[in-house]
Amino acid sequence: MTDATRDAGADATIRACLSLDRPRSFFLFAGAGSGKTRSLKDALEGLDTQTLTTLRKHSRKIAVITYTNAAADEITRRVKADPVFQVQTIHSFAWSLIEGRTADIRRWLETDLQTEIVKIQADHEKGRGRGDAHDKRVKKMASKTKRLERLAEIRAFTYAPVGDNFGRDALQHTEVIDLAAHFLTESETFQNIVLARYPFILIDESQDTMKPLMEALLTFEARHRGRIALGLLGDTMQRIYTDGLRDLDQRVGDFAQPAKQMNHRSRARIVDLANAIRRDDDGRQQRAREDKPGGTVRVFLAPSEGTDRAAFEAYTRAEMARITGDPAWQNAEAIKTLTIERHMAAARLSFSELFEPLSKPDKLKDGFRDGSLPAMRLFTHRVLPLVTAQKNGDAFAAMAVLRDGSPLVDKRGIRAGRGGQATGLEAARAGVAALMTLFKDERDPSCAEVLAVVAEHRLFPIPDQLRTCLPDDSPVAQNMADILAELGPLFDGLDLTTPEAIPPTETTFTEAWMQALVAPFSQVARYLAYVEDRSPYGTHQGVKGLEFPRVMVIADDYQTRFNGLASYETLFGVKPLGPTAQKKADNGEETTIERTRRLLYVTCTRAEESLALVLYSEAPDTIRRFLISNGWMAEDEIVMAVADGTYQEAALQR
Repeated sequence: MTDATRDAGADATIRACLSLDRPRSFFLFAGAGSGKTRSLKDALEGLDTQTLTTLRKHSRKIAVITYTNAAADEITRRVKADPVFQVQTIHSFAWSLIEGRTADIRRWLETDLQTEIVKIQADHEKGRGRGDAHDKRVKKMASKTKRLERLAEIRAFTYAPVGDNFGRDALQHTEVIDLAAHFLTESETFQNIVLARYPFILIDESQDTMKPLMEALLTFEARHRGRIALGLLGDTMQRIYTDGLRDLDQRVGDFAQPAKQMNHRSRARIVDLANAIRRDDDGRQQRAREDKPGGTVRVFLAPSEGTDRAAFEAYTRAEMARITGDPAWQNAEAIKTLTIERHMAAARLSFSELFEPLSKPDKLKDGFRDGSLPAMRLFTHRVLPLVTAQKNGDAFAAMAVLRDGSPLVDKRGIRAGRGGQATGLEAARAGVAALMTLFKDERDPSCAEVLAVVAEHRLFPIPDQLRTCLPDDSPVAQNMADILAELGPLFDGLDLTTPEAIPPTETTFTEAWMQALVAPFSQVARYLAYVEDRSPYGTHQGVKGLEFPRVMVIADDYQTRFNGLASYETLFGVKPLGPTAQKKADNGEETTIERTRRLLYVTCTRAEESLALVLYSEAPDTIRRFLISNGWMAEDEIVMAVADGTYQEAALQR
């Protein structure tokens, strides 16, 4: 048996489960770097011709649910876009199940909204009569009541799996998941439709599939066992979201449970550390490839207070270059630096002013964090490419941007300008000239200044969320009738001339955008590089499934905002569990220690060749003793800053 064939039995088990005559559900355990997604692709490519022919004959499909759109695109490519494979993300899949069921959705929403309103009213009666909490409850109750009253007017519900959903007829992400879960467990007709459509439902990264839908799928599978195969692929140690099913591996007792032993990604020393991290969790261990011995792991410890973090991290890179003999460690761009939170990456990449306001509102943060927020794309996919092309003197690229998104240079705009005064092309040139004036003499204008010029010259359409942020004297802001026409049914019948008339949720969005627009425009490029994973920084959420030759993990509770959801100081024994957390632990509930251990496992296992852990702590020596006594690190693998933080001059104690 070789490293390449050691896990062949697991793949054979999966292929046997995907039988139309005797479908069997399975849970594939596959740790970091084990080739889990490859097993999924091989299983799909290995389906025999007879199975595929039968599926096409009866108009049936194989549902393949992936964690990201990028993963969905890759699997679609591997199966040559064969329509028998329905490859989607979990939100897209859930929407495909319920789309068009308008009456059923309306009934569910009526019940759900009524329940929520009653709950808010109860909380309101218990709460104080004044303050932010009081005001939020009032706004929330008014918003839900209005939505309930208007449900009967909706002819069809809409939903965008990628991005944010606004308007009376739009469903939210959580609602789509909850609706699909409800119908899977409560509607026999719906269940029969799903059974007729799919003989197999395969879910990659199943440990992070939203708990309501995963529980519904497990219930659905148990009721119809032998008629459908639910294939789950994943690793509970790599669950990074709290809404995943914590005990998934304990809920699949009747499933086939193939397991993969190999880690094909990392060198032996990194695999050893990963095994040590999870030893006290589920005890599962991996094997490193024989042709990947060695590898380097180092921990760099420094006090949380009084440490110049930029200098200490620069020292870490230099020291890793010396230890590994790999000069690429000296180049920050050649290293993947992982933080526990996005805002820490934003701070180190210098786009915090843009990031902080837009990462908070519930209906903005998801789209903003993954780069799909429509209003943000005005800056990232319209203005930024235009400004970049102009600065580079690339008139062809600038015109391509305008042709792609500006109404001034569409066919009608080029033939005749507004009011016959100038052609659209002339107006576009004037608008571009005005825009570039903002950047004259290396000036870095605010996003608000850029927005005002774009709106004044109508270079690009202004997204709904940004219209209320325009100056009162701007042409767009003055033309309220135009705004009402473009905003559509969300503000139908409302007087938008006063802020009080705008729905409470829109006021919140406006406040967030007004704060974000103060940011210098240069932060847009840094933000875009981050969300497109072109920057040297990332978070545990964004790198799952990815791998890098050199990884630096930064653990810094002092700068974290997780508020107890994760704490490296607690994991390493510097701080005890608080009373509430200890009570949860006593009741068998998940603790801060478990969550932090998982985050550490996910980040450390991204490394292929070498790994540096940079830990800031109020008690570095306590962490040092923990790492050594638990067998995570050898004594000579830990580098500690001197007590007063003057490591730049005094060097470090080894």
